[in-house]
Amino acid sequence: MATDTSLAPPGVTKSERTREALRQAAIRHFVEHGFEGANVPSIAAEVGVTERTFYRHFATKDEVLFADVTTSLAWFRRSVRDRLGAGDDLIAAVLFSITAPPVDPRLMVEIARLRAELLSPTRIEQSFRQAQGAMARDLRVLLAERGEDALPGAVKAEAVAGAVFAALAVWTEGPDVRLGALVAATEQALEEIRPIL
Repeated sequence: MATDTSLAPPGVTKSERTREALRQAAIRHFVEHGFEGANVPSIAAEVGVTERTFYRHFATKDEVLFADVTTSLAWFRRSVRDRLGAGDDLIAAVLFSITAPPVDPRLMVEIARLRAELLSPTRIEQSFRQAQGAMARDLRVLLAERGEDALPGAVKAEAVAGAVFAALAVWTEGPDVRLGALVAATEQALEEIRPIL
C-alpha cells in the first residue's frame, strides 16, 4: 500500500515528501526484516514509487541510515547563521543548533541504534567524516561572511566540526543512546575546544 505523501507541512516539495516517505518505509523494513533482508523494490512499492525513484533519493540502502545527519546540515547552517546574527559566539550558536534539530528525537535515537547494529564501524566513520567535512565547509563560509580571515576561520570551522562529530561518534558507540547524552557530549566536546577559539 502506498504511503500518503500529500499531508506535509506547507513549503515541503513533492520530492522532499517522497524522500521522507522512502526513509520511513526503509526504516520500518530494516526493523521488520533486518538490514540485509530489507529490499529496495519492496520499500519503493510501499511508497508507491519505482526502485529508480528510491535510488534518485538514496545512492545506497545504508545511506537511509545517515539521512538524519545530512538532512540536518541545511537546517544547521541556517540556524548557526541566525544565532551568530543574534550575537551568539560560535560555540553557543553551534550548540543551540545541534540541540534543536528538525528531526524527531525518537527517530534520531532509533536510527543511531540501527546504524550501530547494522553497519560496520568503518562505514559509520566514513559517513560521519563526509558530514563533518560538509559542516566544516558551511562554518568556514559563515565565518568568512562575518569577516574572519581564511586560515583562522578554517581552523575554527574544522575544530568545531571535529568536536561535534567526535561527540556523535562517542555517543553512537556508547551504551547511553538517550538524546540527552548526545547533547551533554556535544557540549563537553565544544567546551574542550573553546580555548583555541
